[in-house]
Amino acid sequence: MQSQVDEISPVLVAVKVEVPWDQVAKDLEQAYRKVQKTARIRGFRPGKVPRNVVKNLMGPSVKNEVANTLVQQGLASAMDTHKIDVVQVSKVDAESMTDGSPFKFTAQVEVRPKIEDIKLDSLTVERKRVKVKDEAVDAEIEKLRDQNSELVTPDPTRPAKEGDLLTISVQMVLEGQAREDLSIPETKAELGSGRLLPEIEQGLLGMEMGQEKPVSVTFPENYNHPELAGKTAELVVNVKELQEKRLPAVDDEFAKDLEHDSLEAMRTSIKERLEKEADDRADANLRDAVVKKLIEDNPVPVPPSLIAQQAQGMIQEMLQFQRYLGQSGELSPEVYQEMQTEAEHKVRGGLLFGEIARAQEMTVTKEEVDKELETVAERTGQHIAKVRAEHQGPRMQHLESRLLENKLLEYLLTKATITESEVDEQESTEASQ
Repeated sequence: MQSQVDEISPVLVAVKVEVPWDQVAKDLEQAYRKVQKTARIRGFRPGKVPRNVVKNLMGPSVKNEVANTLVQQGLASAMDTHKIDVVQVSKVDAESMTDGSPFKFTAQVEVRPKIEDIKLDSLTVERKRVKVKDEAVDAEIEKLRDQNSELVTPDPTRPAKEGDLLTISVQMVLEGQAREDLSIPETKAELGSGRLLPEIEQGLLGMEMGQEKPVSVTFPENYNHPELAGKTAELVVNVKELQEKRLPAVDDEFAKDLEHDSLEAMRTSIKERLEKEADDRADANLRDAVVKKLIEDNPVPVPPSLIAQQAQGMIQEMLQFQRYLGQSGELSPEVYQEMQTEAEHKVRGGLLFGEIARAQEMTVTKEEVDKELETVAERTGQHIAKVRAEHQGPRMQHLESRLLENKLLEYLLTKATITESEVDEQESTEASQ
């Protein structure tokens, strides 16, 4: 069996294979014998069908089966001989099988690119840490006040305003028809929360308990209920109950209720938590930045099928998450394009990480795996034996991959030139967009 490999691009090669007639004839003979033993043809007993009858009736299918087998064997042999790191066989063109002549075929094969040298000396990144200001601490205290508020009915009664929690019923009238199946006997609506459609929010503002009125609503094109998406309906809303939040005073008693010695101690604790969160975000963003710089400094070609597989997995994950939230299972062209770009980024990073790990002979040890499993057991409160039993097969592979990725990131950070800066929250948000 002879083979030749011609490079079409750094990630695509043409593999030409020629199988001598002697081998083809041997495989055909074995195939015909197998068919003769199992063929059921009218007028002949099982296993007694003459060879010429088998050839006449089943020759094309036998030759096709032998050709497929020879293609698989020929590709495997060529890949081993020429040390091809195969990603995917994208196309096979085979000549017709002719008696007395060698069987020839050509296959286009996607391969992993050869990465000769990775530049690490130009890894310059900035660790941006968000300043924790007093305003951020105040905002956290306001969240705590909201979480620990008391719901009371205003006395005397008054019109609804932002911040109120309403209990409402909704009667749906769609295209002139009352739709009980789309109506809601009772639900909660918090004004100003941002969870209501704008028309409903505006309609509820100023209503009083016991009041009923129609509200015209045009639902978004991507609304999670297909029957309502893009349509205009009339909602007859009735306010059954109106409650306001009575917020606790910000004082030492409030802090003690939340298990702090004093208001000052609570503020200190909140600031320390926010400082740690800021450090964690800065470290995570730094890791992302060093990978991005690595990819920018080392442009490598990527097999299209790897990008497609990565993108498909990401898209399926997002669609599943949307269905979990009860949202429409469709993604816009813009989102698909973003997924393709992110998938290419991930694949390039993976190829570079793989080469760095190989060059540095970097692996994950059993001790490191055991330590991580012990950490999981401690965090989840499970017995270590149960954690070990759960981490088998693909789940163990995922854990090992994550540990290796963390080691590679730490290695890159030791090679990078890192500058430090503090930024406002707004600057950090704008930089990430």
